[in-house]
Amino acid sequence: MPIPSPILPDKISQIPKKYHKKTKTHHVNVLSGRYICKKYYRKSMKPKSFNIENLRCNAFRRAGKTFDVVRYEDFMVETVGTFQRPHRHNYYMILLATEGNGKQLIDFNSFAIQKARVFLLFPGQIHAWQEDNDLKGYLIFFTAEFFTLRYNNNNLLEFPFFQPGAPQPFVDLSEERMEHLKCICDTMLHEHQRRTSDHLKLLRSYLNIFLVNCKRFYDHVYTQVDTKDQNAALTVQNFIQLIEKHFAKKHKVRDYAEMLLITPNYLNALCSRITGKSAGELIRERIMLEAKRMLLHDNRTVAEIGHELYFEDNSYFCRFFKKYAGTSPEKFRKYYQSGQ
Repeated sequence: MPIPSPILPDKISQIPKKYHKKTKTHHVNVLSGRYICKKYYRKSMKPKSFNIENLRCNAFRRAGKTFDVVRYEDFMVETVGTFQRPHRHNYYMILLATEGNGKQLIDFNSFAIQKARVFLLFPGQIHAWQEDNDLKGYLIFFTAEFFTLRYNNNNLLEFPFFQPGAPQPFVDLSEERMEHLKCICDTMLHEHQRRTSDHLKLLRSYLNIFLVNCKRFYDHVYTQVDTKDQNAALTVQNFIQLIEKHFAKKHKVRDYAEMLLITPNYLNALCSRITGKSAGELIRERIMLEAKRMLLHDNRTVAEIGHELYFEDNSYFCRFFKKYAGTSPEKFRKYYQSGQ
């Protein structure tokens, strides 16, 4: 069943009185029980950015607002209606699904949630819960600061699923592997609730164990590379990391080829062999993703966003966006802000 709208009957009292002046603007959807105040609804459509301390009302003092672990079903009860609209993550999020199924939006793509599937999201991504059919599991939220306090030499980008351009944001597990990760989650939940001495050190250790296991499973499914292609894969990985740093200002393949000390044609050949996409496609996809994120998350005009992404003028940005998104920036923004 679809997850309910964020404006619910028990939230009526939270709508500011200034939106209550004209009764003709108040409507009750009898079928869904949703209370809608049009003016308030429009105002509430502005996309939000959330830190971990915003996630649950029972606060995060336990771990300095940098970590939380909770059962999925408990989280949805506590936050009903809060995260069904697209929002930007300022933290890492892991979802281990153990029962039921559902859907979620990740960077404007809809992904099925099913038993024995683990999702691994990183900061900056756009996310929304879309559907929940008796879904159960575990959610882990943490910041880079929380992880690196103990693992200074363990860069989170070493985990392939946290790298820009990762093949998928999830990996499917066997029943045995799911039970193993479920056991780790139960232990983390127990430690997080007890808050005994050195519990944060234990939580960081268990989190690392969880991530290393996920990396092992993920590598097995997605990143098996022939020995002869290992150098090529490393070059492409370096290219993708350079895109992440410079995509706003550098739009040409030759710019990145120069930084990698190779020719544009060779870079294109490597990308095609390893990813199935040309170097130009990878650059355009990253620019388009950021443009979509900014259109949804940022209140700036289309022209201002195009300027931020170093397009020569607004008309060129609009043509570029429509060519690869199939719709104009204005229509894209309206579609997602209307709650579609």
